[in-house]
Amino acid sequence: MEAFLVENLTAWIASLDGSEKLNFRGFGLNALFTLSRTLLHLPFLHAAARFWNLVTHVFSFGGHEVCPTFEDFQVLMESECHEEILPQFHFGHAQALGRMCGLTAHDARSLICNGELHILGLIHRFSDADDRSNHYWQGFRQHALCLCLLSHFLLSPGFGGSSIRLIEVAQGLKEGKGCIAITLAETLMGLDSIYRRETTRFAGSPLLLQVVDSCPAYSARGYFFRQRLVDAPDERWWFDWVCNLSEDHIAWRCPWLNLPAMSYSMSRLIGIQLIGLTHCVFYFLFRFLRQFDHDQICPPEGIEYPAAFPVRGA
Repeated sequence: MEAFLVENLTAWIASLDGSEKLNFRGFGLNALFTLSRTLLHLPFLHAAARFWNLVTHVFSFGGHEVCPTFEDFQVLMESECHEEILPQFHFGHAQALGRMCGLTAHDARSLICNGELHILGLIHRFSDADDRSNHYWQGFRQHALCLCLLSHFLLSPGFGGSSIRLIEVAQGLKEGKGCIAITLAETLMGLDSIYRRETTRFAGSPLLLQVVDSCPAYSARGYFFRQRLVDAPDERWWFDWVCNLSEDHIAWRCPWLNLPAMSYSMSRLIGIQLIGLTHCVFYFLFRFLRQFDHDQICPPEGIEYPAAFPVRGA
């Protein structure tokens, strides 16, 4: 089923013409049109996950700590949003799906079951370009494509199917907000679950995680056209390779480049709180400061986070 979904989504992306991609820019996900052509190398990711620290949320490679940061994901997604989406607990997802995709109440409900969104059903219903001059249809189609891209590339489920809360995220993107913080939170919690052997599926964005762990090039295009030096076939080979990394093999990334200020801070705590779809997770500042091998600061201003989100593992 997963392979069939990937095949159909890939074909949909390949069918988009230049005007359709241009009109889709309002969602802030166009970098995925390039990144999506990169194959996931799961043996590498599973080997890297064995060096993950559940407490501090960092990888420890060759005695050096490396962690996926908000800035990494932001640059790779070419995002300039200053306001991040904060999901709220509410109902009415079927009605919201109907409005954004132009579906009847019955059709919208048929795509939702037990809190999960039927992504393959959306692909089958909207992947055909149909009449490109019909602006209403094309608008509905863009929303459906946004949901599919979120489900497969940024907010993949570690267990079960895609959450209906992707509908809230798609609404926020259309309003000009960003989903980088949510994506990072889900990715960190997904690594926790992999390390605990609760699942073998990477949640969040294994695609962006693979880029952060293996390549210093800061753009979707730069990563896609990189030179692949190693293509080992299995996890064991990668595990042995990572074990033998030395300080000389760890390349620190560029220090923050010229990016917007971080959109989150926790002035009274040692951790930065990241809000996922249903839970929050902490990103520890004393580790984050070492990410680029020199001191960095988090701006004092930040978002007031809702207290209703439980901490993963609490």
